[in-house]
Amino acid sequence: MTERLNLSNAVIKYGDKTLLNDVSLKANSGEMIFITGINGAGKSTLIKAMASLIPLSSGEININGRISYVPQVEEADRDFPAKVIEIVLTGTQRPGKIFYSRHDKQLAIRSMRELKISDLSKRKINTLSGGQLKRVFIARALCGEPDILLLDEPCAGLDSESHDILFTLLRKKISESCLILMVTHDDSDFEYIPEARVITLSGGRII
Repeated sequence: MTERLNLSNAVIKYGDKTLLNDVSLKANSGEMIFITGINGAGKSTLIKAMASLIPLSSGEININGRISYVPQVEEADRDFPAKVIEIVLTGTQRPGKIFYSRHDKQLAIRSMRELKISDLSKRKINTLSGGQLKRVFIARALCGEPDILLLDEPCAGLDSESHDILFTLLRKKISESCLILMVTHDDSDFEYIPEARVITLSGGRII
């Protein structure tokens, strides 16, 4: 196994409010970690810190590998005039890259097929349901060929079929040595990957 994530004594403050308080976590390739806790516990803050979207006030974070981050659907701009295939392809972008290669297009097709959204490829994203849009964002993340996949409440609002499709895919990615960290509010998700670690946050701390 390869160590992919090492978070040491992480603190995030916003004004006088402490959002994360002395959080430490190590994780390796091929692991699944669920992050749970009540609303406001710091779950989304933690995963955004791992994605380098929020800077630490103090502490250290070391990442070893490529990261893909899937936000909550509520954070997405549904009015952006793009088709599903166009959104999925953006997951292959890198700094300085201008054109999509044949390999990029193959990745997009494979990702959509794995998430069973190939039939949506020409649809505008503002015509999709919340569950469909989540699968689009996950397909986009997979196009980045991540070593670390960060998921923020990917199951919220999914129907049972989409839920099963997602966890079948996650098990496949774990077997391919991807590290997956997933924020969830539903303890029943743990049953899909019983060997996973579960960490619970309260008041910005791991308890």
